[in-house]
Amino acid sequence: MQSVLAAREGSDVRVYVVWLPILATDFSAPNTSVMGRIADTRVRQFWDREQLIAKAIAAAGPDQPAPDCCDMDGILWDLAAVYTRGLRWEDRLPPAAFLNGPVVHLQTEIDQALAQAAAR
Repeated sequence: MQSVLAAREGSDVRVYVVWLPILATDFSAPNTSVMGRIADTRVRQFWDREQLIAKAIAAAGPDQPAPDCCDMDGILWDLAAVYTRGLRWEDRLPPAAFLNGPVVHLQTEIDQALAQAAAR
C-alpha cells in the first residue's frame, strides 16, 4: 500500500488501515515497527480487536463487491476497499467501488480503483 500511496503523492485520498487479530500470533495491537510499513500522513491506523470493521464489510449487503479471497471463518481480512468521495456510513457500510485482496498482490488494481474514484 505504501508504494501505491507514494505513486499518488499529493492526491487527496484518505487511507484507513485496520489491523485485526486473525492469526494465532495476532494477540495484541501492532507495534510501531509494523505500523511504520505504511508511513504516509494521509493514513490513519486502527487496531480492531473485535473485528467490527471486517464484520461490517461482510454484512454490507448484496451491493457490496465479493472479494476473491481473504475470508477466515467469516472474517474478511487483508483487503483493500476503495470508496468514492461523499459516501456516508449510516445504517450499513455503503458498497465499495473496489474490494479485493490480498493487498500485496493488487497494487495495480488498487491504483486504478483510486484513479477511477477520483474521477467521479
